[in-house]
This record gives sequence, C-alpha cells and structure tokens, in this order.
Amino acid sequence: MTINKVSTAAIEAVGGDPTEPEWEWLVLKGPHGDAFTWGQTKSEPAGYVGVEHLERIVAETHEADSSFLTKAVGVVRRALRSNDVGLLRRAIQVGAVVGADEELHLIQTLRDHENAKVANDAKAAAFYLNRRLKRVTHDDA
Repeated sequence: MTINKVSTAAIEAVGGDPTEPEWEWLVLKGPHGDAFTWGQTKSEPAGYVGVEHLERIVAETHEADSSFLTKAVGVVRRALRSNDVGLLRRAIQVGAVVGADEELHLIQTLRDHENAKVANDAKAAAFYLNRRLKRVTHDDA
C-alpha cells in the first residue's frame, strides 16, 4: 500500500517526506485513524480500547526498531500542524501515546478545532497524555 496523492500533499505541506517509513506508518498503519476509539464502545468487543492497543503496537514497533519513538515524535510534531483532518487526527492519537510536553501543548491548542472529530480527539488525547506524563513523572520520582 502506498500513500495517496492527498496524503502526500498534506505531508509535504508540513515539511515532511512521504517516502520516509514513519510517515507511511502514521498514514497507513496502526489502530489509529478514523475508526480509532478512546474507550470501549458498543461496536467494539469487551476490553478493547484503541489507545491501549496503539500503545502495544508502538511498544512492539519500538522493540523492533529502537529509533522508532524518536522518528514517531518527529512526524507527530509536524503532522499536528496540518490542515488535513485525517492526518491531524492520526497525529493527535499517536501523540497521546508517544508525546511529551511539546506535543501536549500542540494537542491542547486543537481542543476548539472547527472539526468536531479533531476537537474530540484533541480533548481525549490531552487528557490521556497529561495523565500519562504525570504517571511517568511520578514513577521517576
């Protein structure tokens, strides 16, 4: 599967290189995207939570490639500045799992986005990422 022209243009618009594998991962792979869920829904089986599944996928990918997290954060930072709703939503979702303070700030600025799906993802991601960062800080203390 290859990145389509619309996604290629969106990636290039934020200064990304669509031929880099991490962009392909962000745009084409993973449990993140339009069907992503922040919690259990009636349409998902009991115990399924999209964000927890995404965390597992990110951890497994990082185990296979130790540079993955750094690359993922880099593409998320760029994609969080996109005007493309699909790319933006994927960046918000992945940012909740791989992000730090900078990504939290960028995500928080999107909570009032004109697109309701983007705004809802940003609210959920900001809550999730903030909680994750506090847990990491608390665990390090």
